[in-house]
Amino acid sequence: MAEIRSPRLLMEECRRYSAQLAELRMLLEERLHAAGGEAAAIEAALERMERGLYGTCTRCEAFLPLDRLRLMPHVQHCASCAGETRLSA
Repeated sequence: MAEIRSPRLLMEECRRYSAQLAELRMLLEERLHAAGGEAAAIEAALERMERGLYGTCTRCEAFLPLDRLRLMPHVQHCASCAGETRLSA
């Protein structure tokens, strides 16, 4: 059964997500101004943000981790779809 949360908690969560989205938008815009070959990927990310699709993998639609987006805010694919592997210790 779904967890029922108070309107206050939902608003706090919404503000937190909005702040994170604003931070990522700023990163994208900064990189767009400094970008050479990445300009098209950054513009595509900004367009996905406007359409409400930003932060999800364009292949499998999984949510992208915030740390991945902070590192590469223009990334379009999750690690799995991008074929990345991590070595565990």
